Amino acid sequence: MIHSIITKYEDISAFSGGPAECTHHCLFGRGIRELAEKDGIWIPLKNSEHNMSSKGNIYQIHGNPAAEKLSKMVGQLAWEKHWIAEKYSVPFDDIEDQARKAFRERYGQSWL
Repeated sequence: MIHSIITKYEDISAFSGGPAECTHHCLFGRGIRELAEKDGIWIPLKNSEHNMSSKGNIYQIHGNPAAEKLSKMVGQLAWEKHWIAEKYSVPFDDIEDQARKAFRERYGQSWL
């Protein structure tokens, strides 16, 4: 599996900030999970946040339709950002840093 194109922090859960135990492929179903893995479209999660929770579906991404849809949206946005960087030969870190700085300046905070 290649590195995640969504986060630099592959050992930290994208949801809780705790130690990651597994990966969630943001794009899944009908044979696209393999492409997502190849392209790095995944996030680190704790097992209980992914699909192994005794608390019920509301606390995990699988079985929660809104979380699954948002997962796919995040995956697509990350892939498109990388595609632009490769197509125009712009260093990805520059694009990401500039965009993150602009977002923080505009909204005063960041969730990434």
